[in-house]
Amino acid sequence: MRDDEVLRRIAARVAARDYSDDVYIRPGRPDANGVWVLDPMPEGTRWLVARGSQEHLAALAADAVDPLPPLEPASVQAVNDAEQALGHPLPPLLRRIYLEVANGGFGPVLGVAGGCTDDLGRTAIDRLNPREPAGLLPIAHWGCAIYSYVDCAGRGAMMWGFDPNSGLGEHSFYSEGISLVDWLDGWLNGCLEQPHLEPDPTSRWSTTNSERIRRQPDREFVHPAQPTLF
Repeated sequence: MRDDEVLRRIAARVAARDYSDDVYIRPGRPDANGVWVLDPMPEGTRWLVARGSQEHLAALAADAVDPLPPLEPASVQAVNDAEQALGHPLPPLLRRIYLEVANGGFGPVLGVAGGCTDDLGRTAIDRLNPREPAGLLPIAHWGCAIYSYVDCAGRGAMMWGFDPNSGLGEHSFYSEGISLVDWLDGWLNGCLEQPHLEPDPTSRWSTTNSERIRRQPDREFVHPAQPTLF
């Protein structure tokens, strides 16, 4: 099954401590042969670079990349409490990831209780808001109050973006047009982007993460009377 393959690949990345989209490397530069040569900088100085970049790969070959800390899975109680707070069961793939692999922390993924948090120290469950559409779980934080949600109440565990900076008011929630398994597969393949809306010649808006995958919207939301801005 595809879910099993995605789960296996995420578990392998987490076990290898290769789960972050940004990595810290010891400063340097590649020589003529592409070998990373360290710069004479104060001890403890690090550069933050994108995973898979030329700098990251060269530093990795020279053992100049700081190892990431291990990630721990969530407790059964934390997952059960999350489902109770949400009012819906988690998608089976997400539930298995939390229980068997990691309580968030890989890529932009947030955890449940005791797991990875956003920039305000909130887990996915802390971030739940009764003013938002029921059944949506904010599983990824991108910064600037932008989140990706998984629909735990509709068919297919579809992904939704939330961007209160979009100027669309009550339509700050919008379909990303892909399922959770496609979204996670996109992260594994290095092609997952922060969701955002942009003008499209054939329709009013399109989302970046749906450009490579057929849209499969299956649910419409009744939005709050007032936009949720925070």
